[in-house]
Amino acid sequence: MYLSRFGVKNYKCLGEIDIPLTPIHVLIGENDAGKTSLLEAMAAFFGSSEGPLREAFPQPWSGLELVRHGSGDRLVEFWGKWGPCRDEQKATPASGFRHGFAVDFPPEGKNCTVADEWIESDGERRVLLPKGGRRDRTALANSRQGHEIKGCDPNDLNAISEVLKPCHMYSFDAKQMALPAAFDTNRKFRLDPDGFGLATLLDDISGYDPQRLIELRDTFCDFFPQFKKFRLELEISVKRSAGPEGIHTSAITEGKGIFFETRTGETIRARHASDGAILFLGFLALAHLPDPPTLLLIEEPENGIYPKRLEQVIKMLKELVHRNEGVQLPQIIMTTHSPYVLSLFEPEEVTFLSRAPGKPDNPVRARPLRDAPNIHNLMKKEEFYLGELWYNFTEEELFGDA
Repeated sequence: MYLSRFGVKNYKCLGEIDIPLTPIHVLIGENDAGKTSLLEAMAAFFGSSEGPLREAFPQPWSGLELVRHGSGDRLVEFWGKWGPCRDEQKATPASGFRHGFAVDFPPEGKNCTVADEWIESDGERRVLLPKGGRRDRTALANSRQGHEIKGCDPNDLNAISEVLKPCHMYSFDAKQMALPAAFDTNRKFRLDPDGFGLATLLDDISGYDPQRLIELRDTFCDFFPQFKKFRLELEISVKRSAGPEGIHTSAITEGKGIFFETRTGETIRARHASDGAILFLGFLALAHLPDPPTLLLIEEPENGIYPKRLEQVIKMLKELVHRNEGVQLPQIIMTTHSPYVLSLFEPEEVTFLSRAPGKPDNPVRARPLRDAPNIHNLMKKEEFYLGELWYNFTEEELFGDA
């Protein structure tokens, strides 16, 4: 199953957002249109299922920094609905469930708390109240610590907990992904936000289950037939640590690097391979994790990639997201500024974020392109790809606004 709708209210620049989603979905809009904020809201919603609620939000923050300025409210609300499984034979009890909560942010400090939480199924909404639990955690986080939750069938909560778990959010940089990475127990089965650590992630997968890495390798070579295989080798690598200004390189030490073998017998270091191959290998690695995320959030996958190679990567991602056999990619929500990327999607797979014309202080609104009455006619009449329409027509023309 996948997240079929997502809602958020009063988070950063976002007003009241309620959008339908597809197994792979694209967010578009100008700079400062709230695309990253919407991804962050999704990440916070999923991340709330484990640990203290304050840690689900991007750091650092305090007080009302994350609450929409001018809203006159301290509450930020999140909710989601999970649609039917992409393979109906694998549908679970969570299909059709809705789950949401409101967060009360303090005027000062970081002790945000759950003001309200609910679960809805078969048209019935039930409030979730932890017995002896902590209000600085959601009901799901409390239940995973063994606290009983009032007003909820344990089977319902268990079903939701299968899909609501921390997601992964990345702004991939293929050059950083290709670097040999030092061993780091703090990054086990993870990548840094820019994708650094791909070599050690593959090594983690191999150490957990060598057959899983073989399956990953075979899938990669199916999509990139010029390669016979890839391997991991010990070499001098980059070690990172988190400093006050963000992530920085702190040392050079031993780690693992990625090497590709071509069918003609050549060996190519990852740093000399194509960005498209590195990016796709990263996506495959995430799909083959022992406990893969149910949701991947990707910012601007087009950065630094030749358009034709980008087209190949996006088409492969779409194929793997909709795959019914073998390893399937998690649901992907991505942002883009590229008309070229957008042309690879249908209107139903796209949401447009913007502020009302002439009202820059208004909250950001989200408009699914499937609701644009002129979109299909314009594509058919003008023989335009979707990206060309976005580039050549205004929002008002696309949506038929007066």
